[in-house]
Amino acid sequence: MIKPISFLLPLFSLALFFGCGDNIDKPLVSNQNIVLKTTNNKTIILKKTEDGFSYDNKSLLLAFFTTSCIPCDAQIPNLNNLQSRYQNDLNIISAVLDNSSLEDAQDFISKNGVDFSVSTDKNNLRLSATLGNITSVPYIVIYDKDGAYVTDYTGAIPEEMIEADLKRIF
Repeated sequence: MIKPISFLLPLFSLALFFGCGDNIDKPLVSNQNIVLKTTNNKTIILKKTEDGFSYDNKSLLLAFFTTSCIPCDAQIPNLNNLQSRYQNDLNIISAVLDNSSLEDAQDFISKNGVDFSVSTDKNNLRLSATLGNITSVPYIVIYDKDGAYVTDYTGAIPEEMIEADLKRIF
């Protein structure tokens, strides 16, 4: 007889490699700079470039999450490690794409030990629309320091894979 737990463990493991889908209302696409407020009340201005965004003369990794997504939780330690290792060359900014309150987002940050900027701003949806209306999370997109598009990923991605792409642009 198969034990229920032995059946569920492989399914859960497989789920980490796929994104969580959400019904997210999509606003109109904008070709302008996008201003985001972080959960610690910092203002971030993402400057629109020809094919992406730039911020603070560093490479930029935008990570789109929801606070109820298990693969998103699994991605946090990888992003924390990358932010720590490449803090002089990389900004990681997470945009929460659900209707989480500031308190929900702060609980998510605390629970997962997030070490990078997180925004619950309404402009997160504008940013998503500019990138083609993100429908699955986690979703990560990387830009070089000049704001040129490098690559993107959907689902939980191994840290080494992200790091290999980052090393190409540093």
